[in-house]
Amino acid sequence: MSTDLRPLLAIDTATRRTSVALDDGRGVHSRSVDRDAGELLDLIDGLLEEAALDRRSLAAIAVGTGPGSFTGLRVGLATAKTLAHALGIPLLGVPTVEALARAANGAAPGEMMLVLLAAGSRDHYLARVRNAGTEARLAGPVELLAPGLALTRVLGEGTPLTVEVPSAPLGAEAAHRGLAALDGLAQALLALGHERLEAGERSDPATLVPEYVALPRGIAVTAGERWSPDLR
Repeated sequence: MSTDLRPLLAIDTATRRTSVALDDGRGVHSRSVDRDAGELLDLIDGLLEEAALDRRSLAAIAVGTGPGSFTGLRVGLATAKTLAHALGIPLLGVPTVEALARAANGAAPGEMMLVLLAAGSRDHYLARVRNAGTEARLAGPVELLAPGLALTRVLGEGTPLTVEVPSAPLGAEAAHRGLAALDGLAQALLALGHERLEAGERSDPATLVPEYVALPRGIAVTAGERWSPDLR
């Protein structure tokens, strides 16, 4: 299937950065700010103004689904779903870890990327992403690692990158890959969005949910309520 889905907007709020990118058919525009998902609509409007477009010009939206922080993901997905519904355009959810692996420097087709992220103050979560640099798909469920676990045990499984993990537990090269991946996150999400939307993939706004590490304190899963699976 080949469909013109430009202008395509990409949104990610799973990390400490709020990142957006826009492909208007003539070029790619991107912006990011640290930690403030509340500025998301301003960032989107700034990109549209830069491209001399308005929201009604958008043809589709790709949004990062995490894993990541509760508040950031809620803002990002709520914004993407609201815009897609209001404009009557396709929406696609893409795991943020797949976009990070796609954006990592030196990723080769067929390579297994090990994406390690902070999960609260002590835990980590690990995503194994296959074919980074081309297709970039999760090779299995995201794993929540217990505190104190020897993280070096995963090093033989693939090429590691650490994102927003202060202790850099998998070494300096993994930390540098993570920084490069953060810098290229929105553009990688945009590229994955193009490929998958053009292949016919779509997300239902009514059922698309973020991938949290765990639900916030005081929140319980009740019958009929749609939450992300709690990895804990």
